[in-house]
Amino acid sequence: MTALPQREALAASFGRAATKYDEHARVQAALAEWLAEWLPAERCGRALEIGAGSGIFTRRLRPWAGLIATDLSPAMCAAGRTALPDVEWREMTAESPVAGPWDWIFCSSMLQWAADPGKIFSAWKKVLAPGGRILAGLFVAGSLAEWRAVSGDSPVTWRTEQEWRDYFHACDLRVERAESQPRIFRYSTARDFLRSLHGVGAAPQRRMPAGRLRGLLRDYEAKFSVPEGVRATWKFYRIEAVLER
Repeated sequence: MTALPQREALAASFGRAATKYDEHARVQAALAEWLAEWLPAERCGRALEIGAGSGIFTRRLRPWAGLIATDLSPAMCAAGRTALPDVEWREMTAESPVAGPWDWIFCSSMLQWAADPGKIFSAWKKVLAPGGRILAGLFVAGSLAEWRAVSGDSPVTWRTEQEWRDYFHACDLRVERAESQPRIFRYSTARDFLRSLHGVGAAPQRRMPAGRLRGLLRDYEAKFSVPEGVRATWKFYRIEAVLER
């Protein structure tokens, strides 16, 4: 089977997960809640959410007049419209945002998938209003260290906090504040942990023989067990940047 390009593979993977995404998105919901602590007190101005998925962070933006929520996956947009019919939803890639000018661009649990963050931020800069802001939450290096330790693999090429700051700076977006925080999540078994990744579509085009997978799961449980089952570490990162007037 021919491998799909990354964008199409992601759209397909997340599309398959759309109807049951929220059931498995415990980590993404926790990041959205943490990111929402930095939301402005007044919900005003033109706002664009990119990579909204099924609306986990969108819920925390409401009520916001003039908010448009977008996602690469048509199935995710459909799930979002069903859950939040009062919000306008559009299919859109991160590299080709809806024309602004936007006072706010929001993004939660998406940027870690970016193949070319510089291209994305350059595009966002063009549609921001002078003084417009980007508020983003994502996962950074240090995430899923346990799985990488047993498999030597990861669904994402993780970037460090400094790398993300550098991408913003390179596009003349001034980082006003940024913060990281490790979080440990517990699962009853290693298989449940892996099922949670597949449940949110976070394993596009990953295949391995069943025997190898069973061995990895045994290794995971042997090395990273906790009283409640097994642990998985995620490193959260939130960052707010402004386009200078």
